[in-house]
Amino acid sequence: MKKLLAVMAPLAIVLSACTATGTSSTTSTGAQTATQQLGMAAIKIAINAKCTTELNTLPAWQTATKVMTSTQKQNIQSEICGCVSEKAPQSVTAVDLATAALDPNARAAIVSNVVSKTINACVREAVN
Repeated sequence: MKKLLAVMAPLAIVLSACTATGTSSTTSTGAQTATQQLGMAAIKIAINAKCTTELNTLPAWQTATKVMTSTQKQNIQSEICGCVSEKAPQSVTAVDLATAALDPNARAAIVSNVVSKTINACVREAVN
């Protein structure tokens, strides 16, 4: 019985090493996907905040909201910033997502770029 254990233990170690080597590439791909997902989540949160700030500085928005109730203003603002968040994945690369997950300064630059590209189109959609 001890001889069988002595033969089986190294065989089990060798086989488990092969299995671990085979899954390391999958884990690497999974880690990249997880990083991209974290990057997208971070960007979407930052986009909503940046969108609200930029929207409130637009002269047309300031003029239009003078005649709106706070509920109307909030609903339209949510619609516009939701539109910007939906359009964000079209403007962001996988490299940007990974960078955004790890670097707050890069995330701010990416977010600013995405919001400025999409906010005007979303305002037009909301108004129409």
